[in-house]
Amino acid sequence: MSLNLLKRELEKDVLEFDESKVKHEVKLTKKRKKEKKTANSVFNDTDYTKEDDFTKQCLRNIGLLDGNVSVASDKIVKYNHKVKRQVKPEAARSNAAEPSIFTDE
Repeated sequence: MSLNLLKRELEKDVLEFDESKVKHEVKLTKKRKKEKKTANSVFNDTDYTKEDDFTKQCLRNIGLLDGNVSVASDKIVKYNHKVKRQVKPEAARSNAAEPSIFTDE
């Protein structure tokens, strides 16, 4: 064989090798992308039917808060009586003892 033929065959083989290498790299990148996508998906396995019971803690906290607050309802009761007009004004009570102008005496 001549030297030129050997060079041509060598170049042909090198081109084929490069093409196969590129194809292989493309396949690997596709495979890696698929692996990354499947690795990122995580399923939620938490059981929402079971709930923690915080009743005792809540009752304890409510007891602590109730112990800190002192409430006097006198003002509230007086206000409600006044708004609902259950309390007669003091001026009307004092005038009740005096005789009225319109009565016959």
